[in-house]
Amino acid sequence: MRDGRQGGMTLIEILVAMSLLALLSVLGYKAFGSLLISRERLMQTSEQWVDAARAFRRLEGDLTGQMPAPTQGQGPSLGGSQLLLQSDGDGQTLTLQSFSARYPGGQERISYHAGAQGLSWAAGDAQGAAPTAYVLLGKDAAVRWRVMLDDGNWLENWPPREASLARSPRALEMRIRMPGNEWAKRIWALP
Repeated sequence: MRDGRQGGMTLIEILVAMSLLALLSVLGYKAFGSLLISRERLMQTSEQWVDAARAFRRLEGDLTGQMPAPTQGQGPSLGGSQLLLQSDGDGQTLTLQSFSARYPGGQERISYHAGAQGLSWAAGDAQGAAPTAYVLLGKDAAVRWRVMLDDGNWLENWPPREASLARSPRALEMRIRMPGNEWAKRIWALP
């Protein structure tokens, strides 16, 4: 005679096992999707930090090439660097002008403009036509500059309207808004 017990699984046991496997699969796909989203955000954030580092490096290179301000006894051929920081309705413009052998006029003008269109950079002959502007940071970047004077005060425009010969710029600060409304800033000593 045969035993009344069966050797397999019941239909309910199979359905429960399949449901558990389906649930584990859904959770696995959801975790994988979250991982991909996190990776994408991390890539965007790191790209913004790399772009900010490039902008800082570009300005550092331009500031390093500047000559100290002229003193008594320097001839006009040595020249001196000039820094202008102006605010307008669209943002700020930082202009560096110095002696350069690259251009026939002997003067090079480097311009940075931070506004609604992001941060742009242009360089060319100070007496020549307007140079082509290149975008350093996109529209989502907010950039601000300040100049620190020898008395420790910070100004957002240089030279000020009430120019005083006793005050001179000693440092330049550049701030870039990063993801999460954090500000990355860099300060350079001026010659």
